[in-house]
Amino acid sequence: MMGDSSSPLVVIATPVYNGAKFIEAAVRSVRAQTYRPLVHCVLNNASTDGTGEILARLTAEPGVQLIVRHNSETLPQADNFNAVLGLIPSDAKYFRLLCADDSIPPDAISAMVRVAESADNVVMTAGIERVNGSERPHYFPTETEIFEASNAVARILSDEARIPHVHVLYRTDVLRAGEEFYATAYNATDIDAVLRVLSRGGRMGFVHAPIADTTHHPDSRTQTYDKQHRTYIWEKFVFIERYGPAALSNTEFARLRMRYRRIVYRRLLWWAATGGLQHARRDLERLRVRGSLPSLLDYLDAVVAWPAHLYTKAVSRLHEPRPWPSDAARPVS
Repeated sequence: MMGDSSSPLVVIATPVYNGAKFIEAAVRSVRAQTYRPLVHCVLNNASTDGTGEILARLTAEPGVQLIVRHNSETLPQADNFNAVLGLIPSDAKYFRLLCADDSIPPDAISAMVRVAESADNVVMTAGIERVNGSERPHYFPTETEIFEASNAVARILSDEARIPHVHVLYRTDVLRAGEEFYATAYNATDIDAVLRVLSRGGRMGFVHAPIADTTHHPDSRTQTYDKQHRTYIWEKFVFIERYGPAALSNTEFARLRMRYRRIVYRRLLWWAATGGLQHARRDLERLRVRGSLPSLLDYLDAVVAWPAHLYTKAVSRLHEPRPWPSDAARPVS
């Protein structure tokens, strides 16, 4: 078991609402971790399905300390995510979110702390995510576990390198008084948190092994919210405009911004053709506010560029990392 009196305290934070079907498995995956010292904080968002009773039983069992609190009324999801962070003990060095319907492989925290402690100023550590048992491609080169923060942002935005945003291990000093860590203005609030933290500097660690087991099921917010509100593509465009200029060259930022503007414009045409006019009107107003209202030529350009976009996504595998040359510079640990 990794950890001794000198090992940093790690906190797992779990917001839960009506999670009776999954919450016990999540708690037990934390208790199965090989790393110590470890504390598990759970905030029950006024559940009505027996979640509270399950947590009461688990709290009485020995093992990793389980701190449970209960909201008197149900908060919006992002608000509950922020509220559970308020339970983190002041002496914790790292924290990681664990949604109630997900779990963590037994060696995940040990591996993440090892990477986080292997170099100076690692503000967050990510790794490989399994979704319903299948590993997702991540597009980070295997030659290194440490990436400068701006380079990590560039890979995420430009190469579509994938990290399990909700599962990353953060250093607790990234939390700032008076700031919503999980911004309530976004659906993809976990993606915004990652990009915001990295935009402030430091380094990102990456574990080249599974560190998260995510469960997608019909009732999960991932499966239901964006299908209803259709916000992901719009938010990706906003994140590129917000976090791209400082991490990308002028040329690459312009290329990427144009690419996603075209995607947004094609989506507007699709909604117009399929009856999604409420979404089209909403995003046209958003584009107007950002000074990006499309002209007829913009729509035509977006349609003409579509085959090249499909080729890049499906055939050319542009984002697959190529092997590094033998004399390529590696980040210094």
